[in-house]
Parts: sequence; structure tokens; C-alpha cells
Amino acid sequence: MFKALFSRNTDPTDKKLKLKFSKEDNSWLVLKGHSIMFIGQQDQCKTYISNFS
Repeated sequence: MFKALFSRNTDPTDKKLKLKFSKEDNSWLVLKGHSIMFIGQQDQCKTYISNFS
């Protein structure tokens, strides 16, 4: 019980880089969890993911 209270909830999907298109900004985003790691064109984002994942 105490271990659950003091340990961080680590979800493996939060550590993966994801590619998403933003209609508002009309650009591609690389996301890690809820954080934006990179913004650019689709090819640039794919290169970023391949280099940093």
C-alpha cells in the first residue's frame, strides 16, 4: 500500500515519441506523453523520431 503511495506511476506509452498533426497550427508535432518535443514538417518529425527514439 505504501509503495503505491510513494512510487511514481510509470506508463511505458508516456515515454514513446508519437507523431501527430495539429490542425490549428497546420504543422506536425512530436509528442512525448503530453509534452511537445519538436514541431515541423512530417519528414523532419520522422527524422527526429528515428534519431531520438
